[in-house]
Amino acid sequence: MAGTLGTNTFASRVQGGKLKRKNEIRIATLFREAPAPFLNMIVAHERAHLKEKDHNKAFYQLCCHIELDYHQFEFDLRVWLTWREAVEQAPAS
Repeated sequence: MAGTLGTNTFASRVQGGKLKRKNEIRIATLFREAPAPFLNMIVAHERAHLKEKDHNKAFYQLCCHIELDYHQFEFDLRVWLTWREAVEQAPAS
């Protein structure tokens, strides 16, 4: 799952003679310690993928509809990930 925020899956099951479809969003374990606004942005991103599969204009419009400050949170998340990576690579003192 390297390079992804999370995944969403569709599972179909037969239950009681009926076909049931379930959507599931899984967020990468990398984000366990992420601030809550970043998690909200990731959920908005994955929810948008339930309707729009590609990262196109309609996808990002939907992201902004779900989370008004989506683009700012996306930028802040990239900064946070860069900081986190730098901290992990820094030599221990």
